Amino acid sequence: MITAELPENEEERLRQLHELGVLDTLEEQAYDDLTKLAAQICGTPIALVSLIDQDRQWFKSHLGLGARETPRDFAFCAHAILGDEVFVVEDARQDDRFHDNPLTTDEPHVIFYAGAPLIMSDDIKLGTLCVIGNEARTITLAQQEALQALARQVVSQLELRLKVKALELLDHAKDEFVSMVNHELRTPLTSIFGSLSLLVNNQAGTLNEKQKGILDISYRNTQRLIGLVNDILDLAKLESGKLEIENEIIDLQDVVEKSVQLNEQFCKACCVELAFTRAGEGVSCHVEGDEKRLLQVLSNLISNAAKFSNDNDVIEIHISNSNGFAVVEVTDHGPGIPVDQQKLLFEKFKQIHSSGNNKMPGTGLGLTICKNIIELQNGEIGYNSRPGVNTTFFFKLPVVDAKG
Repeated sequence: MITAELPENEEERLRQLHELGVLDTLEEQAYDDLTKLAAQICGTPIALVSLIDQDRQWFKSHLGLGARETPRDFAFCAHAILGDEVFVVEDARQDDRFHDNPLTTDEPHVIFYAGAPLIMSDDIKLGTLCVIGNEARTITLAQQEALQALARQVVSQLELRLKVKALELLDHAKDEFVSMVNHELRTPLTSIFGSLSLLVNNQAGTLNEKQKGILDISYRNTQRLIGLVNDILDLAKLESGKLEIENEIIDLQDVVEKSVQLNEQFCKACCVELAFTRAGEGVSCHVEGDEKRLLQVLSNLISNAAKFSNDNDVIEIHISNSNGFAVVEVTDHGPGIPVDQQKLLFEKFKQIHSSGNNKMPGTGLGLTICKNIIELQNGEIGYNSRPGVNTTFFFKLPVVDAKG
């Protein structure tokens, strides 16, 4: 018996094999389907997905064979991974490398063997998809090509596993980042913001004009940083499905009216006014939703409209009942959204560049968060924009019986 040489990249090969985390795992239908096809195409009683570990070959799929592993020194597959083509042994009894191999002389009596290497994208060969027979025979070129095609499908399954593991690591890193943002950034920022608020409101003594100017800059930027941190945390919760929505029956008209009051000061700072038109008498705009999150959406739409409006403009807010939906529209008369930038509106960290948007910078996350919040409440959000005329953002939610 002649033991196979080690591949030149053996250390890297073993590292990737163990990174996969596939050794000693349970059988999976995807691999079993491929070995079954291989056996049928090649007409053999045994087909295996064999992975070559440091001291053994281990079978991820083992059709027609009860064992899950054998010593590497006995493995035909250890020879097969030294090349790129299908490794064929027509009669092991006549081959110096295998005639006295225990797998040939004893169970399972490997006489015929054909193995296609499992070649990963970086040319690392982890093992084979192989077929085995108990009698001497040949394999046609068409069967070899089919075996290689099936081996590529095994590789696809293995590489998918690597991608899933990478995503799991990324998800873990994101969770750690979100935790860090929450504890190491938001907490001290909130304390700083509280202290600055006291100073701005002259709770700690009167300031001269120069001091007040410097303080106002610090106050606004701290407020913006808190907004950015909160947006990042909200987006992370949304993407992980952990944002809690507390649905209850509410009158959306009252929620809009409350939002108008809450955003009035911000709009004054942007030199614009708000005009809210309620639905007609007797028109129901009751919806099942989360008032706190809907206020967040409305604040974002109103603040965006204020930032894009010209001085002394009026932002129009209108609510109606249309085809079983309560529809809220926020319209500004600013420069509108350039056609070539409209596709970016709901993408993360994308901001529309416009000469009209120079009042207060944003995070580029607001509309993405709004879209997710509305869709979580079975609603829809969208916009209509006429460059140079106006822009209307709207969202709609299903109307429900006010009595529940």
